[in-house]
Amino acid sequence: MKHFLIFIYVFSLLVFSPILAQQTGPSVRIKDIGNIIEERDNQLMGFGLVVGLRNTGDSKSTGFTHLALRNLLGKYGVSTSGANFDSRNTAAVMVTATLPPFIKKGQRVSVAVSALGDSTSLIGGTLLLTPMQGADLNTYAVAQGPIVVGAASASTATNRYDRNQSTVGLITNGAIVEADVPVTFSDQHNITIVLNDSNFITVSRATESIQKNGFPGARAVDANMIKIPLSDLNSSDLVRTIADIENIEVVPDSSSKIVINSRTGTVVIGEKVRLFPVALTHGGVTIQISEQAGGLEAAAVDPIQVTEVPADLLFLNPAGTLTSLVNSLNSLGATPKDLISILQALREAKALIAHIEII
Repeated sequence: MKHFLIFIYVFSLLVFSPILAQQTGPSVRIKDIGNIIEERDNQLMGFGLVVGLRNTGDSKSTGFTHLALRNLLGKYGVSTSGANFDSRNTAAVMVTATLPPFIKKGQRVSVAVSALGDSTSLIGGTLLLTPMQGADLNTYAVAQGPIVVGAASASTATNRYDRNQSTVGLITNGAIVEADVPVTFSDQHNITIVLNDSNFITVSRATESIQKNGFPGARAVDANMIKIPLSDLNSSDLVRTIADIENIEVVPDSSSKIVINSRTGTVVIGEKVRLFPVALTHGGVTIQISEQAGGLEAAAVDPIQVTEVPADLLFLNPAGTLTSLVNSLNSLGATPKDLISILQALREAKALIAHIEII
């Protein structure tokens, strides 16, 4: 009997350990990986004018800027007939914002301001009163205020210096909400949770956690939707019921994705990425071109020198953990940009199990 119990114990470890391993990891609230289906953002947009620029606004060739300025001054009783706008202190801009769900009249949201014409900089500018409309062309917010631009721009008669994007700025809490976007629960008998990312493993675990926390009728509809039927008790206090559901914790599925930023050389590797044993070589060729003065002495010197760095054939035999994969890649001694090419080559050789996404 003793040996039989030991056999059962060892057998259970072999069979159920992979399943239990999938459940390990940091737990998060359902609120952090999903939301109720009626809870959605709405995008707003408006056309406006920025004034107070230091001769960095739109030029005469941007006709719609001067037309909009004439119309604006005309509304305030300023006659613009025969006026010649030589100043470049005004720029036409597009103002965009995202209206969060459940926001009410009088609350504020931040807006982004982007140059529309040939303005060279919005630094120091102030956005004039700009109505912002939704997709139904109704006005939901009004924006105004000084623009904060995270850039530097300067110019001389012959040179120009720009750091970051000086034609895009931000007004924190720069728009006042003028109309509510009503949120209606179309299904009075169910609460529908939608996950941010479609994943059958995560939605299955979330459904199980919801069932264990007082909602036994919860069921997964597809890879990112869960329907939770409401009882009379739950529906009487819908806000409290939604809060309880959002506070339920679940262990989401780990990522098997590698995200590569080809511009900066940044590489992010998910936990489930695995590397099979593989041999590879990595090396480089350095080409140096030097300028020499003319003459017989210069002709005797080769102006182009090519240096090839010898590379050893490396054998990578990582274990089944993310740490071992990182250590194996670090042993190559490659720069981040070289690592991008190596990862792509390993993926093509079927030695790397991962989804590679280049941004």
